[in-house]
Amino acid sequence: MTAIIVEDELQSRNHLHSLLTDYCPHVSIQGMVGTLDDGIALFKQFQPELIFLDIELGDASGFDLLTAIGQQPYSVIFTTAHEKYGIRAIKFSALDYLLKPIQPRELVAAVQKAKEHQHLKGSASQVQQLLKEIHTKIGQEKIIAIPQSREIRFVQVSDIIYCISSNNYTTLVLQTGEKLLASKGIYYFDDLLVPTGFLRTHQSYLVNTRFIRSLKKEQELELTDRTLIPIAKLKISEVKKAMLGKSSF
Repeated sequence: MTAIIVEDELQSRNHLHSLLTDYCPHVSIQGMVGTLDDGIALFKQFQPELIFLDIELGDASGFDLLTAIGQQPYSVIFTTAHEKYGIRAIKFSALDYLLKPIQPRELVAAVQKAKEHQHLKGSASQVQQLLKEIHTKIGQEKIIAIPQSREIRFVQVSDIIYCISSNNYTTLVLQTGEKLLASKGIYYFDDLLVPTGFLRTHQSYLVNTRFIRSLKKEQELELTDRTLIPIAKLKISEVKKAMLGKSSF
């Protein structure tokens, strides 16, 4: 797999190159640069399969680079020292990122994921979805990318009724009745979906409040499709408080 590194800190560039040499020998680094313009030029020169891209490039952003190179076939792994701006958008698009200092195990996993997703139907649309998500205004419809075995599904958040976890996997139940299995724990979706109107009722359940019909005395929520969702004892007060904002009980 051919790759380039676009990172504005020399020490970070060299560290990542060293890690790739030691732990991912199948990745061939075509070049390393530290600015937006040089990154665009390097990509056009080598057309790599994979870009290691710093989110912050001095006064510019790694997202600016993706906008500039347009819709071309490649995978991208973001690197950042701060879990802040842009990370939520990256997660919504099911793209990968590494927090600095980069750990070998996480690097190997990210590279393997990029390799596996290269030929998935929908993978080329992930970057475009990311750029759209970054520019999405509050109140506009959000779309989340869910990698499947042969494709990447793009689902409107408003179509998800609830999520249920099992170990490190989460099943998303849609309005259509379809169930999508994602290889992420529910904590991952909790971080993404709670700000959009979802409610964590239990360690295994995350519910779209749009589909809540009633709060049962048996410490359960009844959804509009008559599904009963358990409420953990420690979540009762939180759930009641959230629901009182919608209606009275």
